[in-house]
Amino acid sequence: MAGYRHSVCKQMKTDSSMWIHRAGRFTMLVAAYSTIFVISLVLSFEFRDDFTISSATIGLILDSLFWLLPAKLASLFFFGQFKGLLTFFRLPDVYRLAAALGIPSLGFFFLSFYFDLGLLISKSAIVLDFFISVSLVCVFRTTLRIYREKKSGVGALSEGADRHRVVIYGAGHTGAALAADLMGKRSKSMVPVAFIDDDPFKWGKHVHGLRVYPSVSEAFDVNSGSGANKLIVAMPAASPSKIREITDVAEQFKLSVEIVPSWMDLASGRKKVDRIRPVKIDDLLGRNSIKLHSSKVLNGLEGKVALVTGAGGTIGGELCRQIAQCNPSMVIMVERAEYLLFQTEQKIKSEFPDIPSHAFIGDITDEARMDFLMGGFLPDVIFHAAAHKHVPMMEHQPGEAIRNNTLGTALLADLAIKYEVERFVFISTDKAVNPTNVMGVSKRLAEIFLQSLQDSTKIPQFVAVRFGNVLGSSGSVIPTFKRQIEEGGPVTVTHAEITRYFMTVPEAVGLVLECSVDATGGEIFVLDMGEPIKIYDLAKQMIKLSGLRIDEDIEIKFTGLRPGEKLYEELQHEQETLEITENEKVFRFTGRKSNEQEVRNFLKELSPLLRSSDYNALKRKLNSFVPEYVPDYSAPQWAPAHPEVGTAYRKDGVKVVGDKLISFDNRTA
Repeated sequence: MAGYRHSVCKQMKTDSSMWIHRAGRFTMLVAAYSTIFVISLVLSFEFRDDFTISSATIGLILDSLFWLLPAKLASLFFFGQFKGLLTFFRLPDVYRLAAALGIPSLGFFFLSFYFDLGLLISKSAIVLDFFISVSLVCVFRTTLRIYREKKSGVGALSEGADRHRVVIYGAGHTGAALAADLMGKRSKSMVPVAFIDDDPFKWGKHVHGLRVYPSVSEAFDVNSGSGANKLIVAMPAASPSKIREITDVAEQFKLSVEIVPSWMDLASGRKKVDRIRPVKIDDLLGRNSIKLHSSKVLNGLEGKVALVTGAGGTIGGELCRQIAQCNPSMVIMVERAEYLLFQTEQKIKSEFPDIPSHAFIGDITDEARMDFLMGGFLPDVIFHAAAHKHVPMMEHQPGEAIRNNTLGTALLADLAIKYEVERFVFISTDKAVNPTNVMGVSKRLAEIFLQSLQDSTKIPQFVAVRFGNVLGSSGSVIPTFKRQIEEGGPVTVTHAEITRYFMTVPEAVGLVLECSVDATGGEIFVLDMGEPIKIYDLAKQMIKLSGLRIDEDIEIKFTGLRPGEKLYEELQHEQETLEITENEKVFRFTGRKSNEQEVRNFLKELSPLLRSSDYNALKRKLNSFVPEYVPDYSAPQWAPAHPEVGTAYRKDGVKVVGDKLISFDNRTA
């Protein structure tokens, strides 16, 4: 009870202190504004009478104050000018101030035609008083802001402080806003000293007192003496090629490079212009955004029940997010990795609380579980993103790749027919084109199966979507390189000439959603992924972005192509026919059709080989049905062959305990 009384007394003291503070502040502002308005009114009459003001005019001023002063103070109060922080004063505050003082001045101006009340007999004095009073209040507020900045010590670089003088690339609205923010708030770490812009009209001119230069070299040459050591790219819509160009030039002058948020982040309000960040590899590898038909996608998914497999993965999670934006009636998330599914579920429920969503642990090869979920929710559309995708790992256990990627897809497709799902969208890969690895052929075989089904059924519409490597997805090369750089290297690259296609996660998922509504059944869609990128160049760029030197700080080590890996990926098989779509960046392929029963018989014939220790026998069998598949028989084959725990025999007769080679003998698994 005593503690309760203490807390109540403490709260009462706090409330009392707050009331006294507010009352004192209000009284001070009334006095300050009143003084300004008296001075403004006197000056307006002085200007009107050419500084020969008479005693009669003084009486007129006093009479005028009786009407004008209360009206101005009341208007300021109505426009919230007694509540704002005085020392934070910018252009929007000027607009509000002009409106607050303009309304009473305008009212008195028109009343002066009908009444004789002091000031109202002088229309010129009313107009002069408006402009002078606005100007004086602006001077008052600006003076307070300057005092705050000087007092806080942000007006200049302090000796020994860890500060950066920055050059801003882009003298447009974003760059100007960034400079004003840095100069106004005076960030404790950055002070702008110059602009760079590609527009010749701006060269030599000044923005916020800072000169605009045509190039990084000129800006740096002029400002290097002032300690300019950072470049900020203030172009939210800059293309990746432009960002690469800027970073390459900045590297020559040893300038660190940072970038402002994208237009999407700025427009949505998620980030402000001053939330700059270091340039990431995504900024350099991404491509100019491809415009997808969002209205068509919205109409195609609105009110639908959508089921996403592999919902805990990078693509699956983004699919759930973008589907939820289309106002579906429900989103069903299926994933066998509990923690990944939990993360996706929390994100969807947080961002889209009004969209019904449910998360279920489930394996796509578990027929009973999948039948239970699909029969219970009757989805209108299925997005099948669950897959084993790591090429070298699947090469060492091909049976698992076929069981999950091919047979799992076949199981879901049969259930989709059973429950009359409208559309079935299969996430495939560019590695399915002329595959040289088990992962690729497992996806290709799934494509063949889905296309064979389309001839015998009109519902669902089966469609496959192929794309390349997704920037930042789990298990991709970029997170691997990042980890290797953080650990001090070496950064491992399989071959100096190996190339891959890259695309962003939102772009890949946007393609999937558009294809889901464009499909007529049996097609394979591919996104124009631009030019392939050398993995070696990617490694070098990531090292440079980390502020390290190649071979001096971090070594790049070539390890050789892994089993099933090829130097470059392809987008189209020679037997596939290209068709044009409404979007010039999206291609539709139709290929050879296989008989459904023949495909089913082949999948049955594969089953005994999935658990076999003879991996090459499974690969030969796959090649017999998918002739474009070029198997790699060099991958080591592991199989248990001894009761001793942890012991196995490789196909070449090497005895292994754990990860150590013990001996050679004549035994084979």
